[in-house]
Amino acid sequence: MKKIGLLIAIVGLLIFFGNKPEVQAADLYLNYQELSAAKIIGTDYKIVNRKTASSTAVIAIHGGSIEPGTSELADNIAGTNHDFYSFYGIMSSNNTSLHITSTNFNEPIALDLVQKSRNTLSIHGFSSTSNLTYIGGLDKTLVAKVKTKLKAAGFVVADAPINLAGLETTNITNRNLRKAGVQIEISSSLRASFFSSLTTAGRETKTTQFYKYTNAIRAALSY
Repeated sequence: MKKIGLLIAIVGLLIFFGNKPEVQAADLYLNYQELSAAKIIGTDYKIVNRKTASSTAVIAIHGGSIEPGTSELADNIAGTNHDFYSFYGIMSSNNTSLHITSTNFNEPIALDLVQKSRNTLSIHGFSSTSNLTYIGGLDKTLVAKVKTKLKAAGFVVADAPINLAGLETTNITNRNLRKAGVQIEISSSLRASFFSSLTTAGRETKTTQFYKYTNAIRAALSY
């Protein structure tokens, strides 16, 4: 009986750790100033933003090939109705080295856009074989709306684990006028279902799931 109990415990631990989101390695650059001193804009990375009359900003600070698919999702969610910002990794390889954690991300255009917004939605990605979305942030009203709309559209949604929860006041999503935003973390498996593939070329072809997902979030923003 003891052996059986031990075996069950080991299996449980394997399942638990096998489903935990991948932890991001320590950033190579502490902030945007360090990154911009080492990398070339237009060659290693690019910045795209659109300003509208909206008080809502949709951002993807780990876009391009850093967390593939997040730029495209944020761009489509924002459309012409909301402000849009994305930092794109465009190197031929090793784009994850351009990752700056949300609490340290201080690129001036992004900060200006967010600090003038009342509502902020920050799109991120994490590594997992499960088709799952974690939703966090300090804007509890909008968090609840996004959860409701995504669930109604048939997507699996869960509360974010603490390392992906976006609860820090210094997190860029919470640096708006109300000091409360939303952080959406989308698994790599789910993001892959939105495109023909997660490569740069593959992300040019979007699936019906992509539009189903972005339309659900758009509906949550329409309040």
